[in-house]
Amino acid sequence: MKQLGIIGAGAIGLKHAEAAREAGAAVRWVVDINLEKARALAEKFGGEPCESIAPAINDPATDAIIVGVPNHLHREFAVASLDAGKDVLLEKPMALNAAECAEINAAAVRNDRVLQLGFAHRYTAVGRLARQIVDEGRLGEIYHAQAHLHLRRGVPGLGKWFTTKSISGGGALIDVGVHLIDLSLWILGHPEVVDVNGQVYSTFGRRMREYVYNEMWAGPPDWDGVCDVEDAAHALVRFRNGSTLDLNVAWAGNFPEQAMPVSMMGFFGDRGGMTFELFGDHATVTSERDGALVDERFEAPEAELYRDQLTAFLQSMESRQVTGATGSDGEVVQRIVDDIYRSSLPRPVALQA
Repeated sequence: MKQLGIIGAGAIGLKHAEAAREAGAAVRWVVDINLEKARALAEKFGGEPCESIAPAINDPATDAIIVGVPNHLHREFAVASLDAGKDVLLEKPMALNAAECAEINAAAVRNDRVLQLGFAHRYTAVGRLARQIVDEGRLGEIYHAQAHLHLRRGVPGLGKWFTTKSISGGGALIDVGVHLIDLSLWILGHPEVVDVNGQVYSTFGRRMREYVYNEMWAGPPDWDGVCDVEDAAHALVRFRNGSTLDLNVAWAGNFPEQAMPVSMMGFFGDRGGMTFELFGDHATVTSERDGALVDERFEAPEAELYRDQLTAFLQSMESRQVTGATGSDGEVVQRIVDDIYRSSLPRPVALQA
């Protein structure tokens, strides 16, 4: 049974601990700067609680480390774990920028360690179904893809680390946009990126005390905190083969609920087109049949994404070949994110007021 160290005892650490139990792995260490949180998770799932990563990564009995902490610590903790000879499952986003991603990948190579990225949407039932449909050739040659996530009021932990750029690296784009980018690239077969152009917007969260919401992930808000990140991003990614990806992601916006689905992924080819919702239970494929357009519904089987993701990681540890998202995949996603931020133009002050 593989022995795991979990760094970060928050909500994502809990998901990984549950996944470890379901996948047949043991939690050996739980690390968190808040020792009480580490103790609470360890009491439920086993393992030793501690405040520092040192005991976990220096323990010869620890086989792998799961890193689920604020983004600015990803590079430091991943590199330290890899240099200590541990395999690593690293939560998204891979790091604050592509340069940090390259450092992590270099550490994995020089230590000959398994490094897998936590792009969990590859393991949703509908995500795997969509990849299967494309692999079967039902869409033919895909020329365009769309990846949309529109949350009406979904800024997480307003005023805390999610909305503090020095800690998070950015807002909606680096938080949830990376999931859409990775899922799109995976389904498309990882075409080579040649051009990225986009725009980010800071419209709702920055007006902190005016921000209207019903509930808040990682809340409640800290009204005296910081919000210096974007709450929406829109971009066009062009690939070497001539295909394109239209990316639209928002933590918050005035989206008419009945007219705009929260999420929609679309892939359009010369033989068929496919759409599905991120956490949906089916995909719809439109194609020509007997001289007419026909919509066909494909049901997605049930799946446990975090369990299945961890199972893939454990299998990769055994085979020494990463079957999930690789460090190279993570670096490509981050380069797209960096390019969107780089190409985005400052908005006039009048529009920001």
